[in-house]
Amino acid sequence: MIQVNELSFNYPRRGGLFDKLSLNLPAGEIIGLLGRNGVGKSTLIKLLSSLLTPQQGVIYFKGRAITRGAELYSRLMVVPEEFTLPKVTVESFVRHTAPLYPAFSREQFDHYCNVLEVDCSERFNNLSMGQRKKAYLAFALACNVDLLLLDEPTNGLDITAKAALRSILASYADQSKTILISTHQAHDIENLVDRVVILEAGKVLINQSVAELQSCFGFGIVAGREALYSQQSVAGHIGIWAADEDEEGRFDLELMFNAAIKASDKVCATIAQKLG
Repeated sequence: MIQVNELSFNYPRRGGLFDKLSLNLPAGEIIGLLGRNGVGKSTLIKLLSSLLTPQQGVIYFKGRAITRGAELYSRLMVVPEEFTLPKVTVESFVRHTAPLYPAFSREQFDHYCNVLEVDCSERFNNLSMGQRKKAYLAFALACNVDLLLLDEPTNGLDITAKAALRSILASYADQSKTILISTHQAHDIENLVDRVVILEAGKVLINQSVAELQSCFGFGIVAGREALYSQQSVAGHIGIWAADEDEEGRFDLELMFNAAIKASDKVCATIAQKLG
């Protein structure tokens, strides 16, 4: 679906952000994109959607180098963390914008609005940030694009809305669709993602399926195990360790991220050893 070849990008006066970054993202998966503040998650989404242009390298979308234009944007949708929408009703926005997306489904849109409790008769400028985000998410999902890029989609949503969105996303992806979710809220997507991508220092530190990570690591109470990484919790020391053969337990995305950042050498060496 997405192939990034030796991508380099920097902002003026801020130095290099990405230096020959390479990344492959398959179709049909929900992918969690994680990284520390300022590592470039939002920038990568803008580069993948051609909103920014690499200084070096090429990004391929379904085998073709991406270029701005109607063909790309009819098959790709970005929901940024913050956005401005016209001062029209949700219904008017959908009526005028949906024709740009050949696979848009009004039936799906109405269903998502019902699940997320969106009133289509309201104007965007009269809605709270959370309500605006829910309305735009309902529209983006109903467009049925090949690649859906979500930047902090749960920010501004209450607990009920987060649960509703997780339910929708869990049944949304199929073999023709890919969803990339950039977030700091690991627990919001932990049970959704098929693949984890972790960025650090301008590089891809981890790009593995959840199944692969579960085959490499155990997660939970350390209890005398030789931990690769551990941290204090109310239940005691929790962490990750190199999994024994056939060991498979609950996957903990937040622990995986912390371990990858704070014990990267051990984590990467374990992945290399177990996956080859």
